[in-house]
Amino acid sequence: MPILLVGLMVLFYSFQSLFTRFYSVRYAGPDQSQSTAVFSICYGVFIAIASLAVNGFRFAPSWQTWLLGLVNGSILVLYNTSIIEAGNRGSYSFLMISGMFGGILVPMAIGLLFLQEHLNPQQTVAVILMLVSLVVMNLKGISFKDNSKTYYIWCILLFLANGLYGALMNLQAIAMNGAERTEMLTVLFSVSALSAAVASFAQGKGKQLVQGFKMGTKAALSLLVCCISATAAANLLLYILSQMESSILYTINNGGVLVLSILYSLVLFKERPNKGQIIGMIMAVTGIMLIELAA
Repeated sequence: MPILLVGLMVLFYSFQSLFTRFYSVRYAGPDQSQSTAVFSICYGVFIAIASLAVNGFRFAPSWQTWLLGLVNGSILVLYNTSIIEAGNRGSYSFLMISGMFGGILVPMAIGLLFLQEHLNPQQTVAVILMLVSLVVMNLKGISFKDNSKTYYIWCILLFLANGLYGALMNLQAIAMNGAERTEMLTVLFSVSALSAAVASFAQGKGKQLVQGFKMGTKAALSLLVCCISATAAANLLLYILSQMESSILYTINNGGVLVLSILYSLVLFKERPNKGQIIGMIMAVTGIMLIELAA
């Protein structure tokens, strides 16, 4: 049963990624620079309210959920900032590898060192195979030429932010034994949305931000589907974390989402995969199958 839910979660996260891309392309606001802030606010508010609705608008978080939600909301802001700042300074493929490696290795290290999680030999091989596949799938786009030191600093922050986000989600699931999932998401994404709004007003861009919500119908519909997918994926993530080791879950999630994203590009955008992507996808699927067989 968990593996079926994991597959559904990966699918929803891949939809989130896909419709984020549609939103970016279709955004028709008067100031393109406000598209990210508008996205972050809508995204955060939607998931927070939708999570409350799922729980019948009951909101009674423990101090642990408050603490982890507030901290992880700040981590999510760092993640969003890092991926934007790194993307503006250098190779997109390398920053993707940084984020995905962080999403796998940081929760794994914390789980193995502090939470009594463990990997059997077959799972260890699968994780290594997945990590290699992530590099192979992005190898063609990696460039180290003319990248500044600031770029690498943002990539390191992205590595840590993506990893800590997953680790803190896991800690909340363990601390509450799978309970207070909706409260965690409400706190986390409310903080994320509020932080994005405050940052824009602090930079003197409040008027541009307000006008930025006039994004156009196509962008709004893309954003809506993205938010619905993200809400479903985040709720599934917290549910599955109470039943499955985080090191395995995040390995499957990161690899699976990237494989589906490449397939979407092939089918929807007529982008031809290169040899590295094909080999990497085969390796990633093999790694996922090894994990499933070892379960």
